[in-house]
Amino acid sequence: MQVKSFIYATIDNRSDLPDLAACPAGGIDAAPLEIVRYRDIAAIVSAIDVNQFAADVPGEIASGQQEESHKAHLLKYQQVNAFLLGQTGRNGMLPLKFGFTASDNEEVAKVLEQAYVQLRTYLDRLQGTMELVIQASWELPKILQEIVKDNPEVAGADPVQAGRMLFEAAEIKKRQLVAAIHDKLSPLSKDYSDAPLKADSMIINRSYLVEKDQEPLFDDAVDAVATEFEELLTFRYIGPLPVYSFVNIELNQGNYAMVDKSRKLLQLPERASWETIKSAYRQLILAHHPDRNPDDPQAAQRTKDAVAAFGIVRAYCQSLPGFAEPDKSSEFSFAQEAVEQAFIVDNKGAVLARAKAGEKPA
Repeated sequence: MQVKSFIYATIDNRSDLPDLAACPAGGIDAAPLEIVRYRDIAAIVSAIDVNQFAADVPGEIASGQQEESHKAHLLKYQQVNAFLLGQTGRNGMLPLKFGFTASDNEEVAKVLEQAYVQLRTYLDRLQGTMELVIQASWELPKILQEIVKDNPEVAGADPVQAGRMLFEAAEIKKRQLVAAIHDKLSPLSKDYSDAPLKADSMIINRSYLVEKDQEPLFDDAVDAVATEFEELLTFRYIGPLPVYSFVNIELNQGNYAMVDKSRKLLQLPERASWETIKSAYRQLILAHHPDRNPDDPQAAQRTKDAVAAFGIVRAYCQSLPGFAEPDKSSEFSFAQEAVEQAFIVDNKGAVLARAKAGEKPA
């Protein structure tokens, strides 16, 4: 047996923490859930025998028993995160990728330290949100019959030409339907993410990032869409879920790497005031916004990148002692030594006091 700490999610540590004893049957294999804290974030973990995850059999596919065990562990992981979503309220939570483990809780604290800027940024951006999934499928033969009915010239074409015309018409119809669905739902969401289509009949598999107080309105919009297209499409509506599709933590990049990358994207010097930072961000947004660049297909992505970079820089600045937005005179250092000194843990994973902050170790 090799026992490690399985990490389910990270949460905000600045308000009431969830009552983990209320989680039915605890974590995987009924192990008690625990909280590991670092600064103003925390991880929800439980002990697990990692040999259970070593299901690979050399040269063979995993046995049926191993597959069932994997499904049971995945289900428990999802149940714990669903419980945390309900418990954390507007503060929200960030699910980590299934199967992420650390050697022990001390190492979990070091993981939180290493990825602090990313985790803090995501918690701020996704605070009070949930994931709602809309899937829609059609009966292609029925769609093709309607296309032929509306386009009599298809019936008179030779088989090759008719097939090409049907394919092109079906693709156009698919894009129109997806656009119509999205136009109804996107105004009620903050972001969206597409997942692979699970069958040839599926035309959309899209997750929407929705604020919790917007959920009733989003539900109504889904009902309206389903009613409008009920003769053409079959809908499946899933959620609310933790924001699985909107979290992409790069644990291989430490705080300095993330902060430095974001600083350079915002075109900031190694020392900058908060006013300078905000001004640089606003200029980038104005320069790259899709509304100002309608013919540039990359404008939307550059705008998203700028928003993400600003979030990381803001999380770093706000983590420093004495941060106060109204104080326009103070400057923040983005030099490697300064960033790394801002995140120091001892060998027990506790935060060391920083001279300027005068904080006590946790």
